[in-house]
Amino acid sequence: MAAKRSRQKKTVLPLILMIAAVALIIVLAGGYFVRHSETYNEMDKNSYFGIVKDSQAALIVNDKILDTFGLVRDGRVYLDYDTVSQFFNSGFFWEEDQRQMLLTMPSGTQKWSVGETEDVILEDDTIYISADCVKENSDIDMEILEAPHRIVARTNWKNIAAETMLEDAVVRFRGGPKAEVLTKVKAGDTVVLTAHADDWCEVSTSDGYIGYVKKKQLRAAPEGTISHTTGKKFLFRKVMADHKINLAWHYIGSVDNNASFDEVTASAQGLNTIAPTWFKLADENGNLISYASADYVLAAHNKNMQVWGTLQDVFGDGLNIEELLKRESVRATIIQSLLQVAAETGMDGINVDIETIGAENVAQYLQFLRELSVAAHEQNLTVSVDNYVPLYTAYLNRQEQAKTVDYLVIMGYDEHTAGSSEVGSNASLPFVKQGIEDTLAEVPKTQVINAIPFYTRAWTKPSTSDKEPSNIALGMDDADLWAQQNGIKTEWDASLGQYKGSVQTNEGTLSIWLEEEKSIEEKMKLINSYDLAGVAEWRLGFERSSVWGIINKYLNS
Repeated sequence: MAAKRSRQKKTVLPLILMIAAVALIIVLAGGYFVRHSETYNEMDKNSYFGIVKDSQAALIVNDKILDTFGLVRDGRVYLDYDTVSQFFNSGFFWEEDQRQMLLTMPSGTQKWSVGETEDVILEDDTIYISADCVKENSDIDMEILEAPHRIVARTNWKNIAAETMLEDAVVRFRGGPKAEVLTKVKAGDTVVLTAHADDWCEVSTSDGYIGYVKKKQLRAAPEGTISHTTGKKFLFRKVMADHKINLAWHYIGSVDNNASFDEVTASAQGLNTIAPTWFKLADENGNLISYASADYVLAAHNKNMQVWGTLQDVFGDGLNIEELLKRESVRATIIQSLLQVAAETGMDGINVDIETIGAENVAQYLQFLRELSVAAHEQNLTVSVDNYVPLYTAYLNRQEQAKTVDYLVIMGYDEHTAGSSEVGSNASLPFVKQGIEDTLAEVPKTQVINAIPFYTRAWTKPSTSDKEPSNIALGMDDADLWAQQNGIKTEWDASLGQYKGSVQTNEGTLSIWLEEEKSIEEKMKLINSYDLAGVAEWRLGFERSSVWGIINKYLNS
């Protein structure tokens, strides 16, 4: 009996160990399955978008969820005016005096008055535009969706990493099989890749969710899968030359100054456009002082030059043009006056040189340019607008300007201005280069003209530190004479693209950075290398005749 019991113990023990091992395997497998199995709990959509009120609508623009919300009223979604201007369409313009919303299109200006339409409403002192109205009248892609209310829009189609789903899948809040589900996508759907890790990729879906799918579920989509074609109703007419522009401003301070045309253009070889400073504001109602002359236009045409009359606000009219442009009636008066003079004199274009616009008033300036361009193009007039370099005026929204005007002129000078507290160059080469590159980031090169200076600032920095430096603007010959008379020996600085020099005197330190043939050549090389639409010069009468050959060499090469 003892031997039999011993054999039974030997048989039972391995069996117990086997059962324990199987149980352990089951436990481990179950734990693995629990850890690695997928769950499909859906995330609360309102929480995901941060919606806490039924009156809020989420806004998703260019694959990003905005911090601001739309307004839901009676089932319709509205967008506040500032949000529309910043993210959707900066062409809408609120005319405060008339309590109406304006939108200038190639076909003309549309108007919506508060109280007369459901497309524009006023609530809690905030102006709202219906999303339907924005969608219908904007050159963008937009979807207005529900449950929850949200708007998904695209205004940029550059550098988009489009991917195609290889299979039906869920999009999760985070990477991993346990993360909550945001939405579902189907095989063949297009998503935008916004970030990627080892096994999971962040994607943006067409219904406005930004979440994660498995990397193996994606395949790069063909280039151009997500693209956009601008509708004809959004394309503004252009009146542009079929050659490079060589424009020079001719300062005209009175009707009598027109008689200097022959003198200032006598040696201007290759000049094909002249911009006389003919117009400035006469009063707060938008009436103009005009020095325009039909005889001047005829003389220019006889020299194969176009005439672009310049409207300026910087020579003592004493009026705040940025405030005046808020009023539709003032804008209309200015525009009609310019068009009437153009018809009477035969001038070919209008050059806008309004330099006092601040960031807070740029909206009405842009609206003026839209209205002017549409009206001027109906008379086959070219419209150009002058801008200081973006370094100083990034707020001017050159991209919006370029939609309607024909040419944008970079005023590639006044690096150090008449009122600068530091002495320095008027237009060093790095300064000019940056101005061009910053402008080209917003505007096609076919619309960009870079202006160069024919003048130099001669500086005096007093010995006493409590006094600001002073300067005088001199033409090329006078600048050379000033340097010679003050014993300044200039040396070429290749990094600046200029001759520079200074000397200590009883008055203080006298300094100069010369604009002359060699510095002009360096600037023209830049203009040539970027293949810009042309060059402009401020101003006739300050140059030496030798610069024209240099300008033409690089402009037309």
